[in-house]
Amino acid sequence: MADGPGYAPRIKAIIDDLVKRYPIDASRIEVVGCSNGGYMSLYMSYAYPKAFSASVPICPGASPVFFTEAQLASISTPTWLVQSKADTVLPPEVNSIRAHALIPGSLLSLYENVTWNGITYNGHWSWIYVARNDPYLNGKHIWQWMASKRLSTRR
Repeated sequence: MADGPGYAPRIKAIIDDLVKRYPIDASRIEVVGCSNGGYMSLYMSYAYPKAFSASVPICPGASPVFFTEAQLASISTPTWLVQSKADTVLPPEVNSIRAHALIPGSLLSLYENVTWNGITYNGHWSWIYVARNDPYLNGKHIWQWMASKRLSTRR
């Protein structure tokens, strides 16, 4: 998170190179990440507004330290944030909840804690829910929601 603006062009160049080399549907490239990767998911959506069909920032760094209100409000990529209220690493109030309030049309799955199969994990481990396709809103689980997104539907 200390150098998102420095890493973003490198990440974008890798994506562009892979699209040139392999038969990749460029209209269905999504950006997903956890913690620092959640921050980068948001940053990539902000920096490259027409590059991704969907963004899933999981327990992201989205506080005013990382993003201004205007930056978050400018994100047009369909975004589904996931976080646990028990996250003490990146507290949801100033991160996911803040981002959700500012990103137009964003979705938010906010869990009380991170519990799966009767085991309670560290509150920052919200990626467990995404890995298990648990988040569910508006009739779709998160993976199905991601699969339904294409850049052409936003143009």
